[in-house]
Formats: sequence, C-alpha cells, structure tokens
Amino acid sequence: MAKDPSKTEKATPRRRQKAREEGQVLKSQDVPIALSLIAVSIILIFYIPFAFKKLKDYVYYVFSQSAYLDLSPLLLTSVYVFFFLILPVFTVLLIVGIFGNVVQFGFIFTLKPLVPKLSNVNPITGIQRVFSFKTLFETLKSSLKLTVAVALGYYTVVHTLSGFSSLSFISFGDEVYFLVKDSVLLFFAFGLLSIPIAGVDYLFRRWEYEENLKMSKQEVKEERKQQEGHPLIKSAIRRRQREIAMKRMMAEVPKADVVITNPTHYAVALKYERGKMHAPKVVAKGADSVALKIREIALENGVPIEENPELARTLYETCEVGDYIPEELYRAVARILAKIYRQRGMKP
Repeated sequence: MAKDPSKTEKATPRRRQKAREEGQVLKSQDVPIALSLIAVSIILIFYIPFAFKKLKDYVYYVFSQSAYLDLSPLLLTSVYVFFFLILPVFTVLLIVGIFGNVVQFGFIFTLKPLVPKLSNVNPITGIQRVFSFKTLFETLKSSLKLTVAVALGYYTVVHTLSGFSSLSFISFGDEVYFLVKDSVLLFFAFGLLSIPIAGVDYLFRRWEYEENLKMSKQEVKEERKQQEGHPLIKSAIRRRQREIAMKRMMAEVPKADVVITNPTHYAVALKYERGKMHAPKVVAKGADSVALKIREIALENGVPIEENPELARTLYETCEVGDYIPEELYRAVARILAKIYRQRGMKP
C-alpha cells in the first residue's frame, strides 16, 4: 500500500524493473500451496497401492531376516525403501512449488531481500503493521482456512468412524490403507477449497503490489529527467555538436572548387575530383549568416564564387553536406565548372 498520500501515479516500467531487481515481485504463497496439495493428493491416490505393496514387502523382509539379523544390509534396505517411497512425493512438491512461483513472476535470482533493513526492527513501523489492513486480511484468511480444515477434518473423522464396523472384518494392513486413503482425500478436498482462497489472496497481493509501487508526480518527473537527460544538458550537447559540425564543414570550404551563391541568402560549396568522384559533392552549405561565412572563407582562400540564385537555392534544398548532386543538376554544374577550368587554364 502507498505509504505516502502524494504517491498517486502508476509505477513506470523502470520503477517496476528496479523493484524486480530488489526482489519485490507479485507473489502469493497460497497459490503454490494450493497447487501442491492438489498435485500431491492426485499422485498419492494412484501411488498408495504401489507404496503399500512396497512397504509390505519391506516388513516381510525385516521379519524374515529377524532370526539372523545383520544391521548393515537391513540399514541399507531401510534407507533405500524410505527414499524410494518419499522421492516421488518430494519431487512433485518441488516441481509444483517451483511452477507455482514461476507462473506468478517468472525466473529471478537476487540476494537483496536477505539484506537486513532497519525498518523491519522499527517499533513504530511494527505497530502500524499490526493494525494495518494487510494484517486484518491475513487474519480473516487464516480464520477461513482454519474453518475449512476443521469442517473437512470433522467430516472425515465422522465418515471414518461410521465405517469402523465394516473395517473390523478386514486385515490391519487394509485398515491402515483405507485410513490413509481417507486422509489423502481430505488433503485433496482441502486443496480444491484452497483454490478460491488462493485466488482472492493473489488479487489482494496484486493490489498491494501496485499500491507499494506507486510514485509521486515528482518522482515520475525526476525519473523522466534521468532517462532523457536534463534539458539544459541536452541543449548544451546539441549546441556543441552543431559547433563541431560547423567547424568541420568550414574546414572543407578552402578545398572546394566553387561556391555557388544566391548571392547572400544561400551558399553551397562544391568539390569535384575527376577519376575519383562520379559527380560533384556538396562539402558545405548554409543560409544567411552561415552563407556569408562560407563566402568570406572562399574569398580568403581564392575559391571561385559563382552567383546563380536558382541553382544555389535548389542545391541547398535538395542536398545535404556530403551528398553528390542529383543527376538533373549535372548540366548546370558542369557549365560552371567548365568555365572555372578555362579560367584556370585547365582542360574541362
């Protein structure tokens, strides 16, 4: 349950993951208990005849060896029979117990729940737990379990006592067999009646789990900041990245073959290396103040500047830095480069 009235927001995925890492998972102990009771009862119903036969053979072996009793073989045989009889039951208990927990919260391994917490020894917290809604629920649930157990036990005892008259005509071994069988049926009935109790307990645990994970609006906001980064820091990083990219781009302007301008609103620097490039490449571009800076660097480094407003605007809008110019602009750019090559005395 939420310990703070301000915690009104549902838990975020990150909060749930963190709680899981700390061992806080949705779990009802009554689910594996109910499943174990039913599973073991079903196994025992079919296993009892075989177990009794094995037990009778063991008793016969012990009494047949009583005349020349040797403790070593008898001890080994006793241990073997004991484990042989209980192994199926404990195996089923182990498998069903694991399944009953895995089906609720999956596989998880953490030692954090074993770490002692000061809140567990806080007397004020302990008093609050005693008078909490959770304690009331546990009390009602335990009372219901006790009532069911007493009712089923009473019915079983009455049923067994009523059958004693017929049991007087059968052997002692058969009497024990029927008593054990009635006890197993009692366990099975209790397991069936435990299912709705486990269902109610699971729903309560889920509600309690969600309440404990609730967050305040401030916590949600802080978590979002941690995941996305502080807006000021992100803005500073983006600004720094733009500065680095701008410096890198401006460093390419002196290497360009021509800068095509608008004349002042746009500027696009092109570079072409015959035999290495299939088309001219945009090495720098900019608008307004950036365009003026490109023009300034081009003038300082003797890079030809050609004023062609339509071509400059088209290149600026259709190409990014590092792109080769589109095929439809080959002819227009080729005329400009040919003109520059002639001015330099180079063969176009």
